[in-house]
Formats: sequence, structure tokens, C-alpha cells
Amino acid sequence: MQSLSIVGCGWLGLSLAEQLQSLGYAVRGCSRNPDTLAYLAQLGIPAFTLDIDERLVCDDLAGLLQAQALFVNVPPGRSPSARPYAERMSMLAEAAWEHGIRRVIFVSSTAVYANGEQVDEQSALDASPRATQMQEAEQVFVRRFGDGVTILRPAGLVGGERHPGRFLAGRDGLPGAAAPVNLVHRDDVIGAVIRVLEAQAFGEVFNLSAPQHPTRGEFYPHAAKALGLEPPQFSDEPMAVKRVLGQRIADQLGFSYRYPDPMTMPPLSA
Repeated sequence: MQSLSIVGCGWLGLSLAEQLQSLGYAVRGCSRNPDTLAYLAQLGIPAFTLDIDERLVCDDLAGLLQAQALFVNVPPGRSPSARPYAERMSMLAEAAWEHGIRRVIFVSSTAVYANGEQVDEQSALDASPRATQMQEAEQVFVRRFGDGVTILRPAGLVGGERHPGRFLAGRDGLPGAAAPVNLVHRDDVIGAVIRVLEAQAFGEVFNLSAPQHPTRGEFYPHAAKALGLEPPQFSDEPMAVKRVLGQRIADQLGFSYRYPDPMTMPPLSA
């Protein structure tokens, strides 16, 4: 498979587009941000405007969806929308199907899972509103594309300008000092996407989470200090544990995490 359309050229999708282009893939991308569109064009990547709200609006939908596969990374967002997240994803799924796309990689989140000491792809799902909207969006693509869709569920995303040292810096009385951290570096998410495409591993669900899980009490002060920020302070109050296992993609596809330890992920190690 050598052509991919990326819906959501933000922090993750734009870096993915650059990496795939360097590997010889024919890449197309879309955004609502004029600066992003200009940058894509500068790279020689066909760029399209796309808005998914009350309806799907694109300057050239057929052009955007002229690809063998679709990569979707469109988070629900926090601002009110005219239509629920699953309905917006349904519009996109139907458009992709109508334009001949039969393979999809959909980026979800490990937030779909309930808490647990060993959370893998077979673990119980959470019933919270946030988790439910992600589950519903996943099912939109599963119902339309069947075993042509692979769902990636990344843990907390870091890398580039998304520095974990800022997440909790300067805060006091935080619970869960002993709770495990679940993070994955952007480079590893991109690597996982490329591995799925190489192996044609569709019809799958893969968690993406670094194999090592330092505690919150270890990790976040360390990350804050790496930026020269005031480290957070933790109380003795416990919190529910969720330790996300991201080993299945390694076992099934031979994928290897470039950054298995959050304590030394760039930019912490830079």
C-alpha cells in the first residue's frame, strides 16, 4: 500500500505525513489551519481544507479521498459541536467508502478502558461519557469497514513541543503518587502506523503504550525539573490504577518501541 490520505494534520498527523512522504508514500492531507495547509503545500503534499461539523465540507473531497487507505486522527474536542462526535465520524466514514477507500487506521485512546492493573485490548471498557463517545466513534468505522479498519489506542501522547514537564508543574497536593504513568512518544505512534501499513495488519485493535511505567510521583517531578519548572507535590491520597499494556503490537507485528521508558523519552533526554 503506497497511498494514504490523512484526516487531521495536527501535532501527530503532520509529522506522520512528513515521515510517510520520506518513505515514498503518496500522501494527501487536510486541515482547517491555513498555516498547516501552506506547510503541506511547501512539502509537495496535496493539501485540502476539510470541516466536519453539521456537514462535511471540503474544497475537493474526491481529491482528498483519492487513496488506498485513510488515516483518521480527529479528537472529539472540547468545544460544543452541532453534531455528536460519532455522527461526525460517520459522515467521514461514509464519504471515504463512497470514494472507494476500503482500509482505515483510526486513532482512538486508551481512555476507552476501565481502570485495572493489567489493561490490554481485551479489558473491560469504561462507561464514562468521554470513553463512550470514543467507543461509539470506533464502532462507526468497524460497522462500515469491518476487518478493513485497524484501531490504534495510544496512551498519553508526548514528544516535540508536547513536553510532559508542563503537565503538572507547580501543582500541590496531587493524588496518586504510586499510580503508574502510561505514555507513548509520537515517534512510536508514527512507527506503529508505518508497521500496520507495511504488514497490511487491518481488522486489528492495538494499544500503544511504552512498556515501562514509572510512578506519577517519580515521573512528573523529573519531567518538570527537566524544563526548569517547579516540580509538582503529591499527597498520600491514592487514585485508581490503570496500567496499559502495549505489547500486542510487538508480539503480533514485531513492532519495537523506540522509547520504551518514559523517564528517558525525548525531550527529557535531550
